[in-house]
Amino acid sequence: MRKITIKIKDEDYIDFQSVANNSGLRIDEKISEIIQYYNNREKQKEIHSISTISYDKG
Repeated sequence: MRKITIKIKDEDYIDFQSVANNSGLRIDEKISEIIQYYNNREKQKEIHSISTISYDKG
């Protein structure tokens, strides 16, 4: 397992904590959710770019 350290200002932390709480999640769970979203998004971009490659049969 890897450790990720994020440095944010106190004001931003409080705002983020509020967002996480409104989602019913702890801060670490909300961060994991965001990371998972972007990982899935990148995978979809890769799949789309592979499926749009055309080959010249000539």
